[in-house]
Order: sequence, then C-alpha cells, then structure tokens
Amino acid sequence: MKRGGLMAVALEAREALRTVQDKKAQDPVGAVVVSGTLAEQLVRELGPDAEPGAVIAREPPSVAGAEVIVRVIAGDPTEADDALVRAADAVGTPVVFVQLWPQANWRSLFVLTPFVVECRAGEGFPVRDIARTIVRSVAHPEALAARVPLLNDPVESSVVATAIARAALLGAVGTRRRGPARPLITLAQLRMVSSLRAAEGSEGQRELPPAAVAGATLAVSFALRAAARVAARSLPVPLVNAAVAAGGTWALSELLRRLQARS
Repeated sequence: MKRGGLMAVALEAREALRTVQDKKAQDPVGAVVVSGTLAEQLVRELGPDAEPGAVIAREPPSVAGAEVIVRVIAGDPTEADDALVRAADAVGTPVVFVQLWPQANWRSLFVLTPFVVECRAGEGFPVRDIARTIVRSVAHPEALAARVPLLNDPVESSVVATAIARAALLGAVGTRRRGPARPLITLAQLRMVSSLRAAEGSEGQRELPPAAVAGATLAVSFALRAAARVAARSLPVPLVNAAVAAGGTWALSELLRRLQARS
C-alpha cells in the first residue's frame, strides 16, 4: 500500500477509535419515575437488575431527577395529569402514559403526549411495549439502558435497524467508478457499535476494549468492500453495494452481541 494510503487508513483508525469511545463521555441520565395506579408493581416489572434508584415510584410525580416519567392512569386524564405534562414539557422530560383498561369513549391521550401504551384488562402490564415506548421517548436511550437492563433489547433493535437502513442507503448511492461510500458506511457501523456498547454499561465496555472493537470494524469494512467488488462483476452495482452494506452491518451487530453475551 502506498504511503498516502497508509496515512489515510491510520487517520481513519484514529477516528474510528474516537467514535467508539464517544458514548463514554455522555452526561449521566436520570431515573425512570413511575407514578399512578399500581405504580409499585410496574416498578418491580421494569426494574429487574436495574441500578439502585434507576426505576422508582414517586407520588406525586415530579420532573426532578427524571429522565422519563411513566404515568399509569385508569380513566380519563385529570387536570393534574395535564399539569404534569406541561411541567415536563417545560424542561424537556418526556411523559409516557400507561392507560389501564382503555374504553372507546375515553378521552384520547395523544393530545397530551404521543407516548401512550394501552393495557387491556386481565393481561397485566405490557412491559415490552412500555419499554419500547420509553426508548422512543428519551434523548439518550443507550445510557438509560445501561442503568435499566430491561431496555437493552428495544435499544439494540432500534440502533441496529437504523444502522442497517443507513448503510443500505449509503451503499446504494455508490457508483461503479467510485465504489460504495465505504468510509461513510464504516462510520455508520462504528456509531452503531458505540451505541450498542454504551447500552451494555461499563461492565460490557471493559470486556471489549475500544481499540479492538474499532480495529475489527475497520477490518470488516475493507472485507465487505472486496466482496462487493467481486459481486458487482455480475450484478447491478447499486443493488450489490446496498445488500453488502446492509448485510455486513447486521453481521457486525450479531458478532458484537455474541461477544458481549460470552463476556
């Protein structure tokens, strides 16, 4: 490889390591504050293996120290619920409503918040739906998942799906002359890896050193580029680039997941 090429790879490796480490510098996140009907029960169901104080019940609910407020109601929202949403909006804290036994003639909660989960009679709390809605509502889902392990699966699904879609789009816009946008695809993959590591918390990050993760991701990106070039000899280039970028991103996420599971 020419000297200029080696310098480019070295710079890319340095940027890759920086990207993998980015999530570590993120500000601490607050707690999942639960209030309302059966709040203590929902706290127990959301909080297995969570850090102390990461999922708490609080009556009356307040935004102090909250990353997200989960409000459980069994009927129409009250004036106090309206006031809670206004106070939370003022400081940028999302409110997730869990509506018990919803009825067709009840007032729609979507006028207060887009984050609403319905709980049918006799079915218990739809904990997975609540977890997915919490992840959609917060600004730093990876950091919150590091404190509340129940959120890890929806965070992982969201991060991987976003990265696959972005990689496929970047691959599709490549041309035969220039090839797929490998550095941009690699950056999308590195950001995915960084988010997945952040969601695992500090224990998972210590098991997989950033330098090893960044190096492996770069190595995979060059291998995928070579595979795309071979396949493009007999198939449409945009299709090949998109498929290889998307498939490689998914494979990278699966590799990281298995390594973390072993750790």
